[in-house]
Amino acid sequence: MKKKSFSIILACLSCLALSLAVYSANPFLKNQEPVLSGSLNEDNSKAVIIVLDASGSMSEPAPGSASKMLLAKKVLEQVLSKIDNSIPVGLRVYGSSTPSPDPVIACQDSILLVPVGLGNRGQMINKLRGLKPSGATPISYALREAVEDLKYVDVKEKKLILISDGMETCAYDPCALAASMKKRGVNIEFNVVGFNVNNDIQAKNQLECIAKSTNGKFYTAETSAELANSVLDGIEHKAPSVNTVTGKLKPGK
Repeated sequence: MKKKSFSIILACLSCLALSLAVYSANPFLKNQEPVLSGSLNEDNSKAVIIVLDASGSMSEPAPGSASKMLLAKKVLEQVLSKIDNSIPVGLRVYGSSTPSPDPVIACQDSILLVPVGLGNRGQMINKLRGLKPSGATPISYALREAVEDLKYVDVKEKKLILISDGMETCAYDPCALAASMKKRGVNIEFNVVGFNVNNDIQAKNQLECIAKSTNGKFYTAETSAELANSVLDGIEHKAPSVNTVTGKLKPGK
């Protein structure tokens, strides 16, 4: 009887060891710990999540490009090469799935393509190249999810860069949401780029309100150079790195 009990104990210990091994190998089960720490936890450290509009309207033509989506992809590839390599960056999109007639599904259409981290620029570029705009514009849902993406990143300064060519198309108010988050102590700066919205006053006002509600900055961009400079300034607050005439990166920046 004792021998049988001993065998059962050994079996249980083996199961426990296997469970711990599986847990250790699965980073998604460790969501109560900072996903980035160590040398990044310095006085000047920061992390950034880029939230990109991939809704159906991004398939519309843009100045100098077949579509706003193609222009945004090209610009973000440039921008990723300019961001300091010590800054952890992630990429979230919304509106990239096949449109659904179900508003619940359509208004939760946001995907974290690349988690916030270091050494992931190539992965982000590959994910960007595969994007096809098609869905709705659930800005509020995307913002809530992006805040969660940054929640356990252990840095002093957190920034969210929202790039959108229009306003929320779901039954939510992203400006009120941003203000509520700020009031609840969410310490993330929302810097917002209104892409090709100068002729859409409602969209422009809503996007500007999102930024101001979190003490962030609001930009309007009509060209690739303006878009690149807006995103770079929103991340690092640097002088323009893209020539507004040629649209090319300036050397030494």
